[in-house]
Amino acid sequence: MRILLVADVSAEKVIGGAERMLVHHVRALMESGFELTVLTRQSKPDAPLVIDLGQGVSEYRLPFSGDKGPAGLLQLKREAGLWWREHGAGFDAVVAEQPFVMWALLRAGCRLPRLQVCHSFAYQEYATRHGLDWGMKHRMITAAMRHLEGGIYRSAARILMLSKHMRSELESCFGIPHERVALAPGGVDLPQMLSEKQRASIRGEYDWQGPVVATLRNLVPRTGVDMLVQAAAILRHDMPDVRWCVMGSGALLEPLRWLARQLNVHDIIEFSGFLPEEDVVKRMQAADAFMLPTRSLEGFGLVTIEANACGLPVVATPVGGNVEVASSSPDNMVAEAVSPEALAEAMLAMLKQPANHADRAARLRAHMAENFSWQNHDRDFLAAVGEIV
Repeated sequence: MRILLVADVSAEKVIGGAERMLVHHVRALMESGFELTVLTRQSKPDAPLVIDLGQGVSEYRLPFSGDKGPAGLLQLKREAGLWWREHGAGFDAVVAEQPFVMWALLRAGCRLPRLQVCHSFAYQEYATRHGLDWGMKHRMITAAMRHLEGGIYRSAARILMLSKHMRSELESCFGIPHERVALAPGGVDLPQMLSEKQRASIRGEYDWQGPVVATLRNLVPRTGVDMLVQAAAILRHDMPDVRWCVMGSGALLEPLRWLARQLNVHDIIEFSGFLPEEDVVKRMQAADAFMLPTRSLEGFGLVTIEANACGLPVVATPVGGNVEVASSSPDNMVAEAVSPEALAEAMLAMLKQPANHADRAARLRAHMAENFSWQNHDRDFLAAVGEIV
C-alpha cells in the first residue's frame, strides 16, 4: 500500500510538537510495511525541494514564499496542482497532519480516502497571534481560515485527535460528531534514569544549588511564559532560593528578558534559548519541577508527558488538554486559574511537599510507560489508518 503523508511542517528536524508527531508517524507507517512519501511546503524560499529522509522515504516540498495570506494559499494551490499531475498516480490513501498543504492538494484534484490528524486549530492560533491587532483584516482572515479548516475536517474519511478535549472542540467548532473521530494520545520516549550521583553532578555543572523549576516552550504569546516570569517574582518572597530555567526561543525572548529585569528576577531566571534535545533532557532530569504556563490553545500538551518521562512533576494552567493530561498523574498539579498568582501558589505547594525525588521520578515514569507510550499511540494511529485503506 502506498501512503502519501501530507503536512505543513518537515520531518527533517524536530523543532516542536508538530514535527515530533510527524516523525513518529513516518516511523510507524514505515515499520508497518507501507510505502511512504511525504509532501509538505518549503520552510523558507531557499530550502531544497526534495530531501531523503532515509529508508527510501522522500520528502517533497512545494515551493512556498512564506506568505501566510491569500497569496500564499494561491501559490500552494498552483504548486500542488503541478506536483499532483507529476507524482499523484499510484497512491492508495492520504494521511494529513495539518490543513494548508492538504487544502491545496484537494484543490489539485486529490480524492483519495484520507485520515486527517488534528493537533489544534490553525485559525485559533492565528487569532491568538494577532489578538492585540484585531482589526477587520485579521477578523476576515480568521473567518476564512476557520472555513478552510472546517472543509478539511468534514471531507476526511476519518479524523485522529490526541485528546478528548480536542475531540469536543471539533464537535463544538465544526459540528463533527465523536463517532467520526479516533483518539490516540501522544507518546513519549523514556530517557535512561539517572542515579542520584549523576543528577548531582549535572546540577553541579549548572551551579544549581536550591530547587530548580524548568520549562520548555516556544516563546510566543499563547505559551504564557510571561506568567512564569511573574510567578517567579511572586514565589521569590516565600522561597528565595528557587531558580528557573526557561528553554526555548521565539519572538518574545528579548521582551521576556526585559520583563525579568523589570521584576528584578533576572538573576534567578536563565533563558537558555534553543537547545539540542540531549541538552533539554539533561536539564529536565536535573531539575526539580516543571511549569507549563499555557495561556491558550494547548491541544494535548506533549511537553507535559516529556517532563514526566524525565521524572519531573508538572504544574500546568487549566487550559485545553492540560487538564486531561496533567491530571492523569497525582504527582502533577493543575493551577486554579490562568494567572501568575495561581501558578505561583501551585508551585509553592508542590515544592513544599516532602518528596523523594527518585521515588517520584519512578512513579511518573511508570505512569508514562503505561498510559503514554509510543507503542500505545502507534497502535491507535495504525488502527485509524487501517480504517481508510
